[in-house]
Amino acid sequence: MKNQEVAEIFYQIADLLEIKDELPFKVRAYRRAAQRIETLDGDIEEIYREGRLKEIPGIGEALAKKIGEIIETGKLEYLERLKKEIPDSIVRLMSIPGLGPKKTAVLYKKMGITSIEELKKAAEQGKLRDLDGFGVITEKNILRGIEMLERSKGRVLLSMAFEDGSHLVEYLKRNKDVLNISIAGSLRRMKETIGDIDIVVSSLKPESIMGFFVKYQDVYQVLVKGSTKTSVLLRDGLQVDLRVVKPESFGAALQYFTGSKEHNIRVR
Repeated sequence: MKNQEVAEIFYQIADLLEIKDELPFKVRAYRRAAQRIETLDGDIEEIYREGRLKEIPGIGEALAKKIGEIIETGKLEYLERLKKEIPDSIVRLMSIPGLGPKKTAVLYKKMGITSIEELKKAAEQGKLRDLDGFGVITEKNILRGIEMLERSKGRVLLSMAFEDGSHLVEYLKRNKDVLNISIAGSLRRMKETIGDIDIVVSSLKPESIMGFFVKYQDVYQVLVKGSTKTSVLLRDGLQVDLRVVKPESFGAALQYFTGSKEHNIRVR
């Protein structure tokens, strides 16, 4: 599913540029382009082959060239360069629930924090609360997020994840705006252990689905909420990623989000 591949690369670029404290308009350009691409009615590769990329709102010459590079090569040199500028350990800080690129940048630039271990120590010592945009509550939330991350770091048995996933699917089916729904990812592949739960839904009213999803009784924390992707942590520590796509994209999305990374590379 090229749309999602291109969108995810642009989201990564936006996050890395934000950590680097690049101009806000540049960050917004990549984030908006990603949002446009993942909600397209058509296939991004077909649009590229037909020379119509610049008809997409927010896609100019520079972004069109990058999309072409991704489609032709499966990667983007610009993203690879950004990754070399920012240590992987800093990027991993954003895996902590509630910690986005802005706060990650502050931690890195103001305190030199480059790992989850350093962040945990600083939070326990009360050194984060005086940082701009933080405070005591944020400091406590970071510690809670690290705790949740540590609890969910280990993969859980298939039986536990299957029970969680099945209950969630039955809950979501109660929303009349759900047209199609399926578990995806490693749970659909029935792996012996599961890292997180992926669910794909097709609907013409994604906001309705996402609003209903975050009200599920076992949701402990909403990590990110958008019109195409929402991620939550359940009370048992499992993360659930819900993707909502248009009806005509459901089959391709289910294949993409079920296949392993290696599989998706082979079928590009």
